[in-house]
Amino acid sequence: MSGRHRIYLAAAVTLFGMGGLGLLLMIVFHEQTFSNFFPGEKQPVFLQLLYGALYGIMAVLLLLRLLRLRFLKHTGQFFRKLLLRYRVGWLEIIMISVSAGVGEELLFRGGIQPWLGIWPTALIFVALHGYLNPRDHAVFIYGVVMIPIAAGLGWLYKDCGIWAAALAHTVIDVVLMARILTRNQDPYATGKQADPVG
Repeated sequence: MSGRHRIYLAAAVTLFGMGGLGLLLMIVFHEQTFSNFFPGEKQPVFLQLLYGALYGIMAVLLLLRLLRLRFLKHTGQFFRKLLLRYRVGWLEIIMISVSAGVGEELLFRGGIQPWLGIWPTALIFVALHGYLNPRDHAVFIYGVVMIPIAAGLGWLYKDCGIWAAALAHTVIDVVLMARILTRNQDPYATGKQADPVG
């Protein structure tokens, strides 16, 4: 199976597998009905999308600023090599981001968070993404910063609705992957100011 086919499979599993499980948990255990999701269970959809977009932009600006730090240089380089190895282009970035934004938020925020609460769910979410690796200090620090950002997605879901959290997650993923993918030189080698992903 080629790298791109693996990406498509992973995106489908995330969107339909994780998202479907999240929907099932929400409906069966959390007394949600399918009609709660359309047009919006807590806030009108346009407000959810507005809040989600604003939160996603603020969060990704913080993460890009963090990735400018010299000691996090290899974190951005690791993700860039991963994207290049799987030949990820713009279509794949959008597909991965939407699949993760919708599928993961349905599962974690909609399905798991009502049982565990916002902060434990955020911690599990970040840990399962591999960011709390104690053997890699830079990735661990990045993960620690990701915990309150993931908790913010939990608050978005709680106060606004699932579409706010899903769009915020999607915006964060799209901007980070696009920035990592389009960064094609190492500013540290030339002594220039560090760019977000080095």
